[in-house]
Amino acid sequence: MPDETIRRGDVAVIVPNYNKRRTLRACLESVYAQTYRPAEVIVVDDVSTDGSLDIARQFPCTIVRSPHNQGPAGARNLGVAGSTAPLLFFVDSDTALAPDAIHNAVKAYRETPDCGMVQGIYDIEPLYDDGPVERYRVLCEHYERSQTTATFLSCTLIPRHVFEEAGGLDERLRDGEDFEFGTRVPARYRLVVTTSVVTRADDEDRFWGCLAERFVRSTTLPVIMWRARRLRGEGRVGFQLNMIGTGQHKRRKPPRVSSASATATFLTLPLVLLSPWLLAVPAATLGVFLSMNRRFLGFARRYRGIRFGLWVGWMQLCFHTAFFLGACVGLLRVAYELGRRQGEPVRTGLSPVPSAGARE
Repeated sequence: MPDETIRRGDVAVIVPNYNKRRTLRACLESVYAQTYRPAEVIVVDDVSTDGSLDIARQFPCTIVRSPHNQGPAGARNLGVAGSTAPLLFFVDSDTALAPDAIHNAVKAYRETPDCGMVQGIYDIEPLYDDGPVERYRVLCEHYERSQTTATFLSCTLIPRHVFEEAGGLDERLRDGEDFEFGTRVPARYRLVVTTSVVTRADDEDRFWGCLAERFVRSTTLPVIMWRARRLRGEGRVGFQLNMIGTGQHKRRKPPRVSSASATATFLTLPLVLLSPWLLAVPAATLGVFLSMNRRFLGFARRYRGIRFGLWVGWMQLCFHTAFFLGACVGLLRVAYELGRRQGEPVRTGLSPVPSAGARE
């Protein structure tokens, strides 16, 4: 049963949706099945073409339609602008919340001084199990989100005043906008990452689709880090958010060594054609990679056995290679933006001003 001391009517759930017909019903059913009922549920349809908007109309939610497809950042900003509750709970339309997710998030917020964000994790099992690639992706997200202080908005509560003080989401970004937002949250606020706030996700289930998604997303990382460095250099934000609730208290650095060693393994493997002795080179880089990922690989083996652990090792090797190559492309993007004097970070203290959306 929910804690009776927690006030009700203070949460707005924001659900951005773009062509998620397969999962939107499960998502909204989970929102309306919460033990802590939200005051508002805002579904922002980002010009879907698969009929998913018809599913949203079957629920007593407020529907806001984007004037044009603008990505998750613009959709979430529209949802915030269309809501009034003081606490914002962001849910991705391809996930389904555990029944006590909002209750536990609000409880953690009330119990944490200077709390600026409560961030949940993925369930260890996918929403719909479509094979080994998806099992790997969901397992990876489950593990990583309980270990990192990077910010994600798939299952996250943010006070409205913190969202506005940070400047909202950067609508120029199609990927990584939630991580970039976290770099602008003032240092006096605390980030709570808790395993008590859980959502079950439907993730990518195709091998090449998984790698392509990682490649595209990692191209934005250098841009985000450059903008964050600019803000810290100006002394306006520090992103010194504290993680509590998962046993981790230090920000983890981006997986540079792991990704570089994975890429080096593939690049040096053809050396074997010149001489069998040169196999030592990719073997050494593979050893570095396995050492860097030993905890996660051990976690996968304990969860589903040795065969799954080996599969996860292969997927992790490919995944980190895609990450490294995407980040290299992202460095070229930084150079391009510097040359054109573009890409300035969003200024903190400014409320987002989203494009007007049609309301139903």
